[in-house]
Amino acid sequence: MIYNIEFANRLIEAAAAIIADSHDKQEAGRTVLYLSCLSCEISLKALLEQVGYEEIELKKISHRLDELLKLVGDCEFPNGQKATAIRSKMVVPETQNGTVGTILSKTSECSVYPNEIRYGSNVRHYHPKDMLNCAKVVSQWCTVNSQQLKR
Repeated sequence: MIYNIEFANRLIEAAAAIIADSHDKQEAGRTVLYLSCLSCEISLKALLEQVGYEEIELKKISHRLDELLKLVGDCEFPNGQKATAIRSKMVVPETQNGTVGTILSKTSECSVYPNEIRYGSNVRHYHPKDMLNCAKVVSQWCTVNSQQLKR
């Protein structure tokens, strides 16, 4: 397997360390955004690979988090239920649209990951702490559900 959930978790740890130790430093927020988006991508691709998607299929999707989320939602549990429940997982409590589904679906309206986050002069994205929390929720959900889902 090419994609590894443990790698996604190490990205989360690195982003959390930056928030804890360097949040006030220049470009810290951009770094947390990048690591968090990358963690979401790796977590989703690891789950999709586990359920039967080929490396070449996943590479074609590139970094489009909204497309990866759609593919995960198309997977099924043994009872036939679609895996769309990931979309409703809360990321930003006490907000109307603070779910994994809203955040990952709307990343196409933000600075394009990874290019505009890495190289853009004006990053338009969710708050770094919210994206880090999204990465944590996505990783946890993928870890818990990867063994029971099928393509």
